[in-house]
Amino acid sequence: MKKTKKTTLALLVANLPFMAYADEMLQLDEITVTAIRSEINQFQSPASISVVEGERLQAQGGMKVNLSEALQGIPGLVSTSRENYAQDINLSTRGSRSSVRGVRIYVDGIPATMPDGQGVTTHIDLNAIGRIEVLKGPFSSLYGNSSAGTILIKSEQGKNPPSIETSVEGGNHRSWHYGLKAQGGGDGKSVPAYMLSVNRFTTAGDDREHSAARKNQVNFKLNWAMENNAEMALTFNHSYIKAQDPGALSHAQWKENRNQVAATIEQFNARKEVKQTQLGLTYRQQLDEKNLINFTAYLGERKLEQYLPIPRIAQTRNAGHAGGVIDFKRTYFGSDVYWQYKATENFDTILGIAFDTMQDKRKGYENFRGTENGVKGNLRRDEKNKIFNIDPYVQTNWVFAKDWLLTGGLRYSSTTFKSSDHYLKNGDDSGRKRDGKWLPSVGVSWQGLVDTNLYASYSRGFETGTFLEMSYRPDGVPGLNFDLKPLTSDNYEIGVKRALGEGMLTAALFRSDTKDDIVSAGTFDGRATYRNAGKTRRQGAEIGWQGNLWEDLNLTLSYTFVDVRFRETVSTAIQQGNRIAGVAKHNAYAALGWHDKSGWRVGSDVRYSSKIQVNHANTEYAPSYTVVGTYIGYLWEKGKWAMDTHARVNNLLNKDYANVVINDANGRYYEPALKRNFSLGMNIKYHF
Repeated sequence: MKKTKKTTLALLVANLPFMAYADEMLQLDEITVTAIRSEINQFQSPASISVVEGERLQAQGGMKVNLSEALQGIPGLVSTSRENYAQDINLSTRGSRSSVRGVRIYVDGIPATMPDGQGVTTHIDLNAIGRIEVLKGPFSSLYGNSSAGTILIKSEQGKNPPSIETSVEGGNHRSWHYGLKAQGGGDGKSVPAYMLSVNRFTTAGDDREHSAARKNQVNFKLNWAMENNAEMALTFNHSYIKAQDPGALSHAQWKENRNQVAATIEQFNARKEVKQTQLGLTYRQQLDEKNLINFTAYLGERKLEQYLPIPRIAQTRNAGHAGGVIDFKRTYFGSDVYWQYKATENFDTILGIAFDTMQDKRKGYENFRGTENGVKGNLRRDEKNKIFNIDPYVQTNWVFAKDWLLTGGLRYSSTTFKSSDHYLKNGDDSGRKRDGKWLPSVGVSWQGLVDTNLYASYSRGFETGTFLEMSYRPDGVPGLNFDLKPLTSDNYEIGVKRALGEGMLTAALFRSDTKDDIVSAGTFDGRATYRNAGKTRRQGAEIGWQGNLWEDLNLTLSYTFVDVRFRETVSTAIQQGNRIAGVAKHNAYAALGWHDKSGWRVGSDVRYSSKIQVNHANTEYAPSYTVVGTYIGYLWEKGKWAMDTHARVNNLLNKDYANVVINDANGRYYEPALKRNFSLGMNIKYHF
């Protein structure tokens, strides 16, 4: 990659203004419109950033259902699907907590992470991805609560000529995906750009029983420019998922018959139903050469009903048990406004404030009525939970000498929890707590060598427990676990970026020292509980290269080493020196593909994970595994028509491996992954 072709990146970090650091840098079009304050060059930034282009993601074939499928091969990030559409994906940056906690996600500038730090990915339309940017390391703390990493997703933006596209894909286990996409506009300041994507996915599940699912999505995006140097964007999305939950198995059950499910799964018809609707608006205006303002607002509603396979005895013997049915309705909204002032070519400042709030009307019911199981029974929980944060922030970029860039930021992140109990048969469990912390961050980069950038950074991190993690106490007493303290961390990183061949090499060493870490306290009576684990340390190294080897032959390589351990003894299971469960020590990825822009494409990818401890006592682990995927496709174009056919095989060598559920009290740690499976698809597009 030549120096004149470095890619510019939008960082959603609260937030990095664009500065013309190098005259020879090729400035690309702005790639975001909401909550991305401004652009900064990826190569020169003192931060670890990886980019996934939507075109390359689509070229690799396969049905795009889970966000994890779009995040493979990123150094320092591990993302896996649990092959269970009733549960979250596993998502971890540099050994952070998984299950979409501790990683902040934004879609077209709108948070997909709630104020308590719980991420939501079901509404993300992977069939309309334009670009994904992944920010790791200290600068993630610029987003406030729960920022061990940040994922910025931008949908495709409409452009002329307008087009309409239909797609159909089929695969193993009666899996089908149907899609319809229309886009266009964007010419001049009077014609808005639009993109509409509608998708439906259904599956009978894998060979395991009780694993069927269906998912419907609508995603709409409208962008337009105005006469007064202003831009406005409107986003709308709706998703609906209904899925059976096959649950996990013990090691003995897995090896005996990987397709079985626990008896209580079918007895209580374990399942989940989720509906989510969200609307977002962004207004951005360049007032003059030095001043810019940006305003983002959003609101949404999420409804969830989940039936858990909790035996009757576990609910009836404990008066404080919340039952086997979770039923809540969530409303949420927020805004983010900032002002950017560019004093000189070498000095930029941003001042802003973010506000987010959500309210859950949460109820719990027994999962039986009379002699019938798997139905909504007696009320066991009724409460209203509220949470909000108000976070002011400031950030500055300063080119203080030739080849030197200093970036600093400060954010005060405060989170207030409040619970009002309306089910008083077991006492009043109402409560309130507030957590807050100043979060400084600083980084410096030096580009004194040709095509090489050296950088170092530091930040203070802050992460509260989510409402889900506070919902159940480890001691079995009813009410929220307000004793769960937020974790704080000191984060360090040094790294190098170097143009190498027709790509960029990135490498980094990192460490995070954490106090009051939040870890699983085990699953008791069917409920996951959490506790603080004193001091922990996450440290390691990552390296990656992505680029072209020759003409249309591209290669992606990445490797991550991460050592995550408890630094003090706090219980029988949590001993000093033990590894934190759920994190593999080694992860590697390689992908090689020939992508002719008009014609054939073919490729293969390999993913390796070392063994994973499944409990904090380190008495059992999931074995290491290597899985191989391969794909082929052909694009045919004639006149205004384009037809794309593609096929993909996952787990080509039919490896029997499992994803993990950590610290299950019944020893059911293993969720068998899909064995060899394939998909075939066709897209037909017409340009008007």
